[in-house]
Amino acid sequence: MAYTPRYINREEVPVQIPDDYTDRKKNDAIEFAEASIELDLNDGEGLAPENVTPLVQSAIKQKATCELAKSADDPNSTKLGDLSDDGSNKTDFAQSFCDRYDEMVAKLLESGLFGESTDAYVYNTHQDI
Repeated sequence: MAYTPRYINREEVPVQIPDDYTDRKKNDAIEFAEASIELDLNDGEGLAPENVTPLVQSAIKQKATCELAKSADDPNSTKLGDLSDDGSNKTDFAQSFCDRYDEMVAKLLESGLFGESTDAYVYNTHQDI
């Protein structure tokens, strides 16, 4: 069964890169991004509608775009074909979206919108590429 995005529309990703991804790839990236934001902000639980702010939605778009860009590792990819052939700039490019996601999550956690963590540990879904 295909994933149905809950917090953003499929047409909203990717951001700032050509949109030639299949709906399935976009859905997969959004599924990962939405699960990541839930884990990072709400202990893996779904977000209440009043907490789905424009910043939350923007963070999801950044994370989904990061996932789409990371998968474009073929040097001849038309998705990221204007970047270097050795793939290093593609990795840096994808990482920029992941870094932006991390910045937004940090701001959201500092805002108090999601309460204060009572856990001894803070978990983050960030992965180095």
